[in-house]
Amino acid sequence: MNVLRLSIPPLPRFASTARSAFSNFAGLHRLASRDAENLVFAIGEAIANAIQHAETRESIEIQVSIEGDAVVVRVSDRGCGFAAPPDGRVALPSVYAEEGRGFAIMQRCTDFLDVSTNPGCGTVITLGRYRRAGQEVKRVS
Repeated sequence: MNVLRLSIPPLPRFASTARSAFSNFAGLHRLASRDAENLVFAIGEAIANAIQHAETRESIEIQVSIEGDAVVVRVSDRGCGFAAPPDGRVALPSVYAEEGRGFAIMQRCTDFLDVSTNPGCGTVITLGRYRRAGQEVKRVS
């Protein structure tokens, strides 16, 4: 299985299901533990953003695939979208801020990140990491 597809309701309690399914996929494909841990964190942020900002009851779609030497994750929603994705490196907000960390965290946990959004049509976040040889492989919870 080189592709994992999930569809989850936009409710926080289902994010752990997606993270766990990814963890199993990562173990099956012998993804290095550091890469898997970073992607679990980035996927969680992408799902949290979709839950918080999409403003829809439609499912969030998650697709994970092995594409050459990379693990690619797409998190899609059919929500309200937004005017423009962040451009360039996003600064981390103040430690006292209650929001605004999502894109900054995703950028720091991935080798590549792309945001495609259109007001009224939803958002697709594509993120991933290149597979690294010679690192310890383990299941991430």
